[in-house]
Amino acid sequence: MRAVKFAIAIPQFFADGEFDPAAYRSYFARAEELGFDSAWAQENMLGAAPQLSPLEAMTYAAACTERMRLGCVVFVSTLHSPVHLAKSLASLDQLSRGRIDVGVGTGGKMRPFAGFGGTRTGTSRGSPRGSR
Repeated sequence: MRAVKFAIAIPQFFADGEFDPAAYRSYFARAEELGFDSAWAQENMLGAAPQLSPLEAMTYAAACTERMRLGCVVFVSTLHSPVHLAKSLASLDQLSRGRIDVGVGTGGKMRPFAGFGGTRTGTSRGSPRGSR
């Protein structure tokens, strides 16, 4: 029988809009002390509340932890340059000593593709196929 693994959220929202590095380090120290297996971020490109991006939040979390795996629930690949996203993830993989897990998806009906120069199919205005 496999053991149940528990995860926590990587803090990305701050009520007052101010990041507190000491509180972040304390949060992760306590999570590792309590035995959490992993910590997960989420990607939300647009929103009303200040939010850290998942890559940067995961990178800081990697520096604050020793053994916990770190992940992003889903990167919306159609909103990123594939080469830049791959390079950033490869860099984070090295910095975390191989402790990352990544979900990648194309998005859904409600994603703001037009705000990033694309359509629901993921094409951009500058692509050879053109916008649809």
